[in-house]
Amino acid sequence: MNFQQSAQRYAELLLGEGSWLSEELAWTVLRPLGEPLTLSDVAQRLVGDGAAVIIERDFEEACGANAVVIEETDEGVMIVDLYRTSNTPDPDFIARLSRNVDVWHVSWHTALSRRMIHALDGRILAVVPYLDPAYAIGEDLNSVEVELRTLSAAQHDPWPAVEATALAIIEGRTGARLHLDWFDHVHPSVAVEGS
Repeated sequence: MNFQQSAQRYAELLLGEGSWLSEELAWTVLRPLGEPLTLSDVAQRLVGDGAAVIIERDFEEACGANAVVIEETDEGVMIVDLYRTSNTPDPDFIARLSRNVDVWHVSWHTALSRRMIHALDGRILAVVPYLDPAYAIGEDLNSVEVELRTLSAAQHDPWPAVEATALAIIEGRTGARLHLDWFDHVHPSVAVEGS
C-alpha cells in the first residue's frame, strides 16, 4: 500500500467507525537497531526500575489498570495508549525508550497538544508540536525532511488530514499498522504507573 492510500485509509477510519480515536490516541512504534526487541524488553523500558508484568487485557481493562497495550509487529513492538495513562507523548520519556532503537510516536488529545516525535538511540531527532512542521524542533530535522514536507502539505486540508497523514507516516516508517478491528481484541499490556 502506498502512502496516499495509507493516509486515505486512516482518514476514513477517523471519519467513520473509528471516530472515537479522534479524541485521544498515543501510538508509539519501536524498531530495534540491533538485537530484536521483545515485549518484555519494551515493558521494562515502560516501567523503568519497577517490575514489568505483562497481562492480556482489552482496552477498557487496560485503562482501568493504568496500562498500555504492547504488541509485536513485523519489525519491532508498538505501544498503544488510548487513555493517556503513560508518558509516551513526553520527549524525555521517548528518549529513554529509544536506547538502541528507532522510535516513531504520534499522539493527540482533544484538550491537549498533538505531536509527532522521532527518536533514535536516545536522541530526539524531531518533535513536531501541534503536528505542524512550522513548530518542529530537534537534533536533526533533516532526518525527517520528507515527513515534515508531507505534514506541511496536509496543514490546510480538511480534518482529519493532518492526523491521518501522521498515522500514515508512522506506518510508512515502521511497517506497523492500526486496524479498527485490532481494538476489539485483548492484547498484552503493562501497567505504567509512575512511568
